[in-house]
Amino acid sequence: MSRPLGSGERSRFHRGVPWPSWGAATVWAVSVAVGAAGLLAMAAGLVDLLGDGDDTVPLLVSGGSAGLLASVLAVWVRPPDRLRHADILCAVTGSLVLFIVLVSGLLLVTRPSKSLADALFQAATVGTTTALEIVPVDASDHAERFLVGGAQWLGGIGALLVAVAILPFFGAGKEFADRSRRGGRRPMAPDPSRAVRNLCIVHGLATTVTLLGFLTVGVDPFDAVLLAMATASTGGLFNGNDLESAAVQWVAIVGMAIAGTSLVVLWRLGVGRSRNLLRSAELQTYLGLLVVAPALFLVWTDGSGVDGIRRSIFTVTAAVTTTGFPMGPDGTWAPAAPVLLLGLVSIGPMTGSTGGGFQILRHRILARVAVRELLRQLHPRAIITARIGGRIAAENTLTQVVVTQFLFVSVLFGTAVVVAVAGLDLATALAAAVHAIATAGPVRTLDGSLVDVGSWPTTARLALIPAMVVGRLSVYPAIMALGAGSVLISNRLRLRRRLEVAIGQRRVAGPVNGADR
Repeated sequence: MSRPLGSGERSRFHRGVPWPSWGAATVWAVSVAVGAAGLLAMAAGLVDLLGDGDDTVPLLVSGGSAGLLASVLAVWVRPPDRLRHADILCAVTGSLVLFIVLVSGLLLVTRPSKSLADALFQAATVGTTTALEIVPVDASDHAERFLVGGAQWLGGIGALLVAVAILPFFGAGKEFADRSRRGGRRPMAPDPSRAVRNLCIVHGLATTVTLLGFLTVGVDPFDAVLLAMATASTGGLFNGNDLESAAVQWVAIVGMAIAGTSLVVLWRLGVGRSRNLLRSAELQTYLGLLVVAPALFLVWTDGSGVDGIRRSIFTVTAAVTTTGFPMGPDGTWAPAAPVLLLGLVSIGPMTGSTGGGFQILRHRILARVAVRELLRQLHPRAIITARIGGRIAAENTLTQVVVTQFLFVSVLFGTAVVVAVAGLDLATALAAAVHAIATAGPVRTLDGSLVDVGSWPTTARLALIPAMVVGRLSVYPAIMALGAGSVLISNRLRLRRRLEVAIGQRRVAGPVNGADR
């Protein structure tokens, strides 16, 4: 079994004194963000040759420079003897924020007339796979369209890396790590390196299957690639008319359902470990939502016929998986219909998928905790346990989920208050906050029509960016990263003040001692 990063085995390219944990994590995070942005820029520059090619040179130059810088930074780091968990969290959060900033710069390269605030908001929506578009992309601008699609896909990969490869190894998201390690042969995440490899394989295969589906129904190859990336990442931003086709919608429904499924389930299906798979309570709940919710939605929107059924399934699947492909109202919507979609967005898909939201497994754990506490009130002396997947859940896992829910609600209402103060009505502000932290779109009114995000005040849009970042990383690690970062900065400032005081005292004491002599 391979050893974790920072085990003391340093490469011959990294001889010398090891770096401190926070320094190495910071430089690695910068190199990852810069490298991802550089790769995206170079790919967009080459794709732009399919169009007018006006942005090819600046994108290739930007991408090449970023790639060179990322390579230098990655080689420059001297691995520490041990990487602290808090430093990893801060590095992951900082990497996502830096990636968003860099993508906003690339968007300004392709469209210089766009304001910095609009570019930053759009970069945040695509980097966090939140389908809140303010400036529609020109269908003829191949570079910008690929930047949007590629950034969504990379954002989905990043979220999976956090959920599958990083968090389980220092205590967060243990439910996923435990499920991935049991079951005998060929576990998905036996160690970090193989977890990343298997993650990329499963996500790549899911994207490829979705792409082949779109090609089969006649979508243009370039549009099919963009649609596949938006679907597999649950990003939901696509500029084109292909989604109006019934055949394309059916393919998108299947692709979204796959993207909202836990990678553990997909892995077990791929390696032939599908026995007893349907006994998973989380999978049963997920499939139940995909079946029952469209029926309710169909009733509340006066839909009928094959077309109404398809539109209901498409809209509900986009909400449950937090993909957020926009679709306007078909017929008269009852007020319960958009409320249903908002509830589905907050629930989210399965844990370990590219989707956002609080996710189904955590909701089930909360329900189990609530039932247990009620039973304890009725039977104080009884020993009552909570089971997850047929096993007794550890108390620290239950506590972590409860804390996560508290943080989730706190960030949600805090964001809603800030957005409301910025100029939106309370209902719209609350809906915007839910969609931002669940990394889903679009925001709807009570009659089902789509809200024009571009008409919102700039302050309101910028206030949603932190919620998107928190929602993409998951609330618990993002808040932990914020706390660890603040503690690190305060400790550095405190140490600096102590050094300044000591130096000042030494300078004052020098002349006095000289005079005594």
